Amino acid sequence: MKFGGSCIDTPDDVRRMVEIIKSEQKQQPKAVLSAVKGVTDQLVAQADSARSGKFDVEPIERKHRQLLDDLPASIRTPLEAKITELLADLRNTLTAVSYLKEFTPSTMDKIVTFGERLAVHIASGYMTEAGLKSQPLFGIEAGILTDSNFGNAAIMDKSSDLVREKVGSTHIPLIAGYFGHDEAGRIATLGRGASDYIATYVASALGCRCVLYKDVDGIMTADPKIVKNAKLVTNIDYLTAIELARYGSKVLFEKAVRPAMKKGLPIRVTSFLHPGDGTLIAGEGSAQVISSMKNIAMIDLREMHGLNAIASMLQQFGSTSAEDPVIVTRASRNDISFVTGERCADMVTESAKRLGRDVKVEIKKGLGLVAIVGSRLEIPQAYQLLQREEIASHALVKSGSERSILIVVDLNDAERATRVLHDKLLP
Repeated sequence: MKFGGSCIDTPDDVRRMVEIIKSEQKQQPKAVLSAVKGVTDQLVAQADSARSGKFDVEPIERKHRQLLDDLPASIRTPLEAKITELLADLRNTLTAVSYLKEFTPSTMDKIVTFGERLAVHIASGYMTEAGLKSQPLFGIEAGILTDSNFGNAAIMDKSSDLVREKVGSTHIPLIAGYFGHDEAGRIATLGRGASDYIATYVASALGCRCVLYKDVDGIMTADPKIVKNAKLVTNIDYLTAIELARYGSKVLFEKAVRPAMKKGLPIRVTSFLHPGDGTLIAGEGSAQVISSMKNIAMIDLREMHGLNAIASMLQQFGSTSAEDPVIVTRASRNDISFVTGERCADMVTESAKRLGRDVKVEIKKGLGLVAIVGSRLEIPQAYQLLQREEIASHALVKSGSERSILIVVDLNDAERATRVLHDKLLP
């Protein structure tokens, strides 16, 4: 079971989580926890502030003290020492950053994972309150061995045996999400949303089913904040789920689908507040979903003689970026056009300029990407649907798997395009 940050926001939330775990006692449940809601964003902000010489962890401490204070004194007292120790370590780390005015990717990974470490210890207190024995586990303690790609690491294959050894017989382990340890013992995060990845990896290593508890009912046919009549997707196959995660879904994390797909094990995405059937991700299932991404940029690189170098560079950015897909929309012998996230676009553009081959770079920002995932629709049909609504498109291409049509529009048109396509294709 995996519980996201919104599932452990208040004492009532934590107790609800404990009851869900308790209801599955006979199934020997294993739980993966994210940081308390909003804490990871706060940690990122404080890390950035520390580089300018100041930081404030009081809001983070106050949030966790409030959760701690709701426990009986007999449970709270022994936990306080551990929470105080972690908060002191956080302050010391930020103090070092403020003194040096910089930090390495490894230091950043250490800072942003204090949320999971604090959450797991506090959750163990609530488990004790409910009469359950649990064991907090962190990174390699749970068998999560990673490479050293800080910020977007991958779990190494040898972790399967380690997980079975360290977690298989542990009575109700509470595993910290988001990170593992590399072979040098350093904390390495797996990308935002990677608690899902750890949960599905542990499930695949142990050969058991995986349930991801979210603040939504499951995967919807579109973002319900954009499309009010979006419907629940009851079944979706692994490959379509991967594509959906790649092109904008906030419910899924692409890496999380792969361990389950490799072992043929199901993943269920369901509501934390109202657990139900939700969405089943498995080997079979058909679904059509409209997803979207904001802050997209289109880059044209022209008149160059290093296309192979550029292609290699794009592949590298596509594999190391946790959030930004790199989508080639046109390529010829000496020029290439592609779209990606604005942050990634800036890095790619700077790298291209450093190649020193008279590369002409044109970049257009302020765009959005709308994806028709799992569609049998052809590009001309999609173009006509948007044209009728006077929505201009900068590019329409099929994804590499040909499971999706990817449409680049002005950012101001992205939500309207999402609604139009949903209403026409999924009435």
